[in-house]
Amino acid sequence: MDLDKVEMPKVNIGSPKSWPDKIKKTLKEWRRVYKITKKPNREEFTAVVKVTGLGIVIVGMIGFAIFMLVELIK
Repeated sequence: MDLDKVEMPKVNIGSPKSWPDKIKKTLKEWRRVYKITKKPNREEFTAVVKVTGLGIVIVGMIGFAIFMLVELIK
């Protein structure tokens, strides 16, 4: 692959004069999101941990089953 022929994507960051407005807008959006979030209580946290753990176990079992099938086919 010839790297001289690869086109880099153009990134438009605007003029430095518009940066303060963009920064203010971004901070305002972050603040809005932060206001609507809340710390989970113990029950919510344990439920999330259980579901996440179960998902990891299921994905691991599927990966192990595929690995075993590939090894048996060899």
